[in-house]
Amino acid sequence: MKTRPRVFLDTNVYVFGFERQLSNSAMILKELSGGTIHAVISERVFKESIEYFRRNYAKKTADKFRLFVLSSSAVVNEESVREEMNRLRGKIKPKDLENLAVVRALGLRYLVSLDRHFESFPEHITPRAFVNLLGLRPAITKY
Repeated sequence: MKTRPRVFLDTNVYVFGFERQLSNSAMILKELSGGTIHAVISERVFKESIEYFRRNYAKKTADKFRLFVLSSSAVVNEESVREEMNRLRGKIKPKDLENLAVVRALGLRYLVSLDRHFESFPEHITPRAFVNLLGLRPAITKY
């Protein structure tokens, strides 16, 4: 992959990438911090990720994670994708609606996620497949 792709990263990529240092998600976060890819996320992903880290880690760690996300990812306001959400309503579970709407509204090619609810959408790609697409050797993982 020659150009710096804009990709949507789901909450599970941030969580697994942080918690499982040898995972494909961790490799994606490394590429993100190195500027190889440009991440786009929804407000929902931002809030879910931050809440997860606040619940499960010390405040200092949660704050560090928050700064990483804000400095490396573009957060798309829910209101800006409201029309697309209305078009997609009923085609995907409500909790995933905003995420898919961001992908579609911005014309993103990839929605990187382990969430099986996205499997029927052409933009969906697993972290392993995305790492492979970047030309890296994917980690062998059980998820």
